[in-house]
Order: sequence, then structure tokens, then C-alpha cells
Amino acid sequence: MMRMALAVICLLLVSCSGAKQLSDNERSKLDPAVQRLLTRERVVESDYDSTVRPDGSREYGLVVRGGNADEVKKAGIRVSSVFGDVMTVRVTLEELRKLVGLSSVRSVQNSSKNYPQ
Repeated sequence: MMRMALAVICLLLVSCSGAKQLSDNERSKLDPAVQRLLTRERVVESDYDSTVRPDGSREYGLVVRGGNADEVKKAGIRVSSVFGDVMTVRVTLEELRKLVGLSSVRSVQNSSKNYPQ
């Protein structure tokens, strides 16, 4: 019984740790789907444009609104495209935490998947 209680406590701590690392300002930049990625709550991988990098880490395709693509690139984040103040990026969860901390980033959204009809 004691082991089960400890296991439940550990799971709660691990699941909450991602959310506590973000400030309210950083959290406000994220759409609900991206917030779920960081908290790992109700995440269904098929809802995201995700791939696995050669090193085994999972990366996610996201849409970023912000005025400074150079700042994003200097943070070590791969920018796929830029159109005005909109960028598409591919990031790991660790890189996502860096991304929302950048002053020029205003919002981060889950990318949509488009399929031919």
C-alpha cells in the first residue's frame, strides 16, 4: 500500500513539473494544445505534427507569432519559414520552454495538419 501511494505521488510530481516551470506570462503565449504538450495532460500524439529526430528526441511543428526570427534562431531553435511576423518552427519540449521565454515571441500555436481531398 505504501509503495502505491509513493508511486502516485511521484507521478503527480512528474506530471506537474512542466507546468510549474512556466510563468503566467509564458503560459499565456501558448494555445491550449501546446500547453497540454508541456504538462503532458491528455496528449494524443496524432493531434500534433511530430517527428523523431536522429538523436531519438521528439520534435513538434508549431506556428510562432513574433517580430524577431533572428532572436529565435540565436536561441538554437530551427526556423522552417518566416512570413512577416509569423514563423514555423520544429522544437523539442525543452526548446519550446526556451522559445516561450523569448521577449519577441507573442504566441505559440499548434500547427494544423492539411490533407489533400
